[in-house]
Amino acid sequence: MRRWITPETTFEEIAESYPYLIAPLLDMGIKVIVCGDVQWGTLGEKIKELELDEKEVLEKLNKIVEENGGPQKSIKLDLNF
Repeated sequence: MRRWITPETTFEEIAESYPYLIAPLLDMGIKVIVCGDVQWGTLGEKIKELELDEKEVLEKLNKIVEENGGPQKSIKLDLNF
């Protein structure tokens, strides 16, 4: 299985490319969005802070990503003229 999500994955990347992981992460006690803003830092930092099993968390998340076909494609347009 491909490793889409690693300890170095940022919360910004999760929010932008893997928004379907926000609910499963919340179920694990990991908040991606705090007070309407994306949390700073990496997933690995938060896993350590919460004393979760890193291998187990990453396996669950990568399985969900695999089932969803990878990152969501998004188009960001800069319309500043």
